[in-house]
Amino acid sequence: MANGLVLRAGERLLQWEDGWAGLAVLAREDDRLHAGDRFVVAITGMPRWADDRDEAKARALGRAKSIATCWEREGRACLEQIKGSFSLAVIDKKARSLFLAIDRVGIDPMCHGDVPDGCVFATTTDAVAAYPSLDPKVDAQGLYRYAMNYVSPAPGTVYRGINKLLSGHSLSHNIGRGSGRSGSTSIHRYWQTPYQPDGAGDMAALSADLKAHLAKSVDRAIDAGVAAQDTGAVGAFLSGGLDSSTVCGFLGASLDRPAPAYTIVFEEDRYNEGPYAQLAARHFGLAHREYCLKPQDVVDILPEIVRVFDEPFGNSSVIPATFCARMAKTDVSLLLAGDGGDELFAGNQRYADQTILSHYHKVPALLRVLGEPILDRIPEPLAIGPIGKAKRYSQRARLPMPERMHNPGIYHRSQLSRVFTEEMLAQINVEEPYDLWAQHYKESETDDMLASMLHMDMRITLADNDIRKVNGACLLADIDVAYPMLDDDLIDFAAKVPSRLLLSGTRLRHFFKESMKGFLPDAILNKKKQGFGMPFSEWTKSYPPLRDIAVDCLQSLGKRGVFRADFLEGVIAAHAREGAAITDYIVWDLIMLELWLRDRKPRMV
Repeated sequence: MANGLVLRAGERLLQWEDGWAGLAVLAREDDRLHAGDRFVVAITGMPRWADDRDEAKARALGRAKSIATCWEREGRACLEQIKGSFSLAVIDKKARSLFLAIDRVGIDPMCHGDVPDGCVFATTTDAVAAYPSLDPKVDAQGLYRYAMNYVSPAPGTVYRGINKLLSGHSLSHNIGRGSGRSGSTSIHRYWQTPYQPDGAGDMAALSADLKAHLAKSVDRAIDAGVAAQDTGAVGAFLSGGLDSSTVCGFLGASLDRPAPAYTIVFEEDRYNEGPYAQLAARHFGLAHREYCLKPQDVVDILPEIVRVFDEPFGNSSVIPATFCARMAKTDVSLLLAGDGGDELFAGNQRYADQTILSHYHKVPALLRVLGEPILDRIPEPLAIGPIGKAKRYSQRARLPMPERMHNPGIYHRSQLSRVFTEEMLAQINVEEPYDLWAQHYKESETDDMLASMLHMDMRITLADNDIRKVNGACLLADIDVAYPMLDDDLIDFAAKVPSRLLLSGTRLRHFFKESMKGFLPDAILNKKKQGFGMPFSEWTKSYPPLRDIAVDCLQSLGKRGVFRADFLEGVIAAHAREGAAITDYIVWDLIMLELWLRDRKPRMV
């Protein structure tokens, strides 16, 4: 199982076993595993104690031992005192039980599966899958789940029989006594974001608090990285957007030298945010470096990307993130990432879109009852101009939340028979992804639409996608990463900012932008959100080696009995033509799926 973990420089395997149970962890410090008289504890990541005095004691005593000491005194209530990023395992030798947990945001993962003789767990599906009696198989539901999300969102995985813990969740397993008994497993949510969307708040006072929290969160990230790496070499990703620029600014204020910052640029203007990154670098006096990403870089690194992810992963921005991290590795040992700001402070365009769509239900019911059948009967060829916009607006606004937030595109329920084989469709629950979105949406424990959307995106967009992307990129570069925007105290603070301040009308990041006036350059505050994208579709059309990879992968995927061969042939043909095709956005996802299946060669249901 340990061979299914990625060994990094300076790490060694620490392990304990006692016949009926075993525990191992890759770590640089011996204090990540403690085997006491009763409790055996292993912990990964950059955890910290909520109380500074407890944190000081933990550094002297050792991370795992300090948890064992607290656990003996308080049991699982100990978990409420641990903050930061972590995955945790506690074995109680006396009770013959297991307890697992991951951090409140899902920065550090934990996978698990029940087997006839107990419970198997690890931070990767590769390690869990290596357990002899588990016999994991990739099933149709896992592949459909990936297609709908271009990642495998927790709690599911691409494998049948292996699951992941959701952020802020724990698992308890009591070992069965007697042959053939696997014991009992239960999963609990131990933490919930404390949303107070209707709370009172003064903009000036809240803005001052935000800056104080940001400064503290950057200091904590540096401190955690220094403790883990025993070095002060800290830098930051810099895309030129709000969050990375903010993190770089506070990093510069915290250091006694120009803060190292790293940017990926492109020759294609549509994707190049280099000028904004350069503006931030000048504004904060950063030690700034750039790397211009080329299509051959993608060809060269594809095999490494496939190997580092334990499940198919379809976010192409992992490529620029990896090259950025590799550039930084030559100077620093810890990178600060800006991920999380959009999910805390309302920065995704869909939040504004849903605000507009929600106005539809303010139209008198009689007018909607009379108008909807008329709009629905308008043929698509005639649904152009204002009439077409009205029809599409009406149809989308009538969808329930949160389904209307997502546009499955070619994977819409009505299109699946054109995409997947009959054998594939016969094995899947089409509604599962929609049910998962709805579950996360409702778990915000508030009726506020914005808070519910933020909570759902914290789970799916952030934990399942963006964090996995950055973690994987930094793992490939063998560099540590910390997320100041995801500091626990900053999350608690953001949850208490009223929704009316987070999103003013349709102005995204209203509170954050107002608070950062005078700190960030006006051009960055006012720039259009761009993201950390890559011109992959353009390159596969213009660069023959990438085009050959795309064609080869899609043709091979068509022989696996999952996607209809004629559908994939249509994707290839459409992608070969100049101009944008409606299926262009799935080409990278399909390539990564095929390459991952080739590399892992999993058993298929």
